[in-house]
Amino acid sequence: MSTYMKTLFAFLLATTLAFGLAGCEADGDGNGNNPGSRISDQDNDGIPDDEDNCPTIPNSDQSDIDGDGIGDVCDDDTDNDTIPDDDDNCPLVPNTDQIDTNGDGIGDACTDDEDGDGIPDDTDNCPVTPNPGQEDGDGDGVGDVCDNCPLVANPGQEDADANTIGDVCEDDDDGDGIPNDDDNCPVTPNPDQADVDADGVGDVCDNCPNNANADQADADEDGTGDVCDVDGFTCTAGGPFEPLTAANFGATGETFGICVGCGVVSPQLVLDEMNGTFAEMNLALNVAGGTRLTVTENANTNFTGMVNIGFVTSNPNTGLLDLGVLGDFLTLRLYDDGVEVDSFTVGGGLLALDVAGLLGGPEQTFVGVEVDADATAFDAVALEFGGLISADSEVRVHDTCVQQP
Repeated sequence: MSTYMKTLFAFLLATTLAFGLAGCEADGDGNGNNPGSRISDQDNDGIPDDEDNCPTIPNSDQSDIDGDGIGDVCDDDTDNDTIPDDDDNCPLVPNTDQIDTNGDGIGDACTDDEDGDGIPDDTDNCPVTPNPGQEDGDGDGVGDVCDNCPLVANPGQEDADANTIGDVCEDDDDGDGIPNDDDNCPVTPNPDQADVDADGVGDVCDNCPNNANADQADADEDGTGDVCDVDGFTCTAGGPFEPLTAANFGATGETFGICVGCGVVSPQLVLDEMNGTFAEMNLALNVAGGTRLTVTENANTNFTGMVNIGFVTSNPNTGLLDLGVLGDFLTLRLYDDGVEVDSFTVGGGLLALDVAGLLGGPEQTFVGVEVDADATAFDAVALEFGGLISADSEVRVHDTCVQQP
C-alpha cells in the first residue's frame, strides 16, 4: 500500500472515531451521560426546570414574595394585589387602593413617611398631614395641624357630632343646638329635650326613660337601668326585693273624696307573702275621689339609703296594669307619722316594671318608687287609685315589696 493510501486511511479512521465519540456526548454537558439521563435546566441557574419557579430566567434564590408559585423575576405582579408591577406604587407590598398621601409616587403601604415631611410615621404626631416642625401647642401628642382642638389637650380626639371640632373645646358636643351645660343628653342629639320621667336625663339617652333614675344605675350593665330591669325579679325573703309582712307592718284601706260604692277589700292580704292572694281596690262610681291602700310600719323598722318600694299589682280586665290607661289615676304617697312627705305619679317618679310570670302570676306589674330614705324619712307607703275615671274599675294588689341596701 502506497504512502498516500496509508495517509488517507488514517484520516478516515480518525474522522470516524471523532464522530462516534461526539454522538455519545450529544447532550453537551461533558459528563458522558447519555441523553436519556439528562437533567434540564434551561436558564443554567442550578435549579432543574421542573423545580424552578422561573425556568427561563436565572433566579437561584427562588424568591416568591406573594407565594403564588411564580418567581419574582418573572412575575409581573410580585405582591399579587392585581396591580401590575409596572403600574404599582408599592410592588412588593399589597395595596390595591394605591393610596399615596404625599403624592411622591410611593404608596403609603410601603413608606415610613406617608406625609413626606421627613418625620417617620412611628414618631410623627401627624403622620398623614405634613408638619416638619411637629408643633403641638397643647402637648397632647397630636400635632396642631391635625388636632381638632389644638389649644386644649385631647389625645383621644373625641368628636361626638363629627363636626371636626373636638368635644373638649366646643359647648355643644352633639350639635343639637343645646349647650352642653343645659343639654339633658349632651352627647346624643335631642333638640326637643324630651324627658318623660322628669329625672333630668333625656329620653334618647335614658336607660330607663319611663321611670326616674337620675343616677342611671345599671348593675348588670345590660343597658337597662336597675329601676326598670326585671331580670330575676323576686319578692321573697333574701331576694332582690323582699316582702313587707304582717309581723312588722299593718295594712288599711279607705276611700277619699266623692266615690260612691268604692272601697278596698282585704287590705291585709298585701302582707301575707302569698302572690296568689290580693287586696282589691274598687271604683264603682266616683266623681272626684277614689280608694287608698296604706301599709304602715308597726315596729321599729327603719328604711335607710336608696330604697325601692311599692306594690305588685294586676288588673282583672286588662291583665297587666296599663299605665297608659290607668296611670293617670295612680299615685304613690309616702308618709311619716301620718304626714305626707312625698308623692309620685306617672312621669313624676312612679315606676312600672312588667314582672309578668316572674312572681307566679301571669300578668303582673310592680308599681313603686325609688327614694333616698336618708333624705326623706318615711314609715308608711300608700297606693292611691282614683280621680275622674269611669265606673267599674279595679286594681288588684298582691304584695308590698321593698329593695334596700
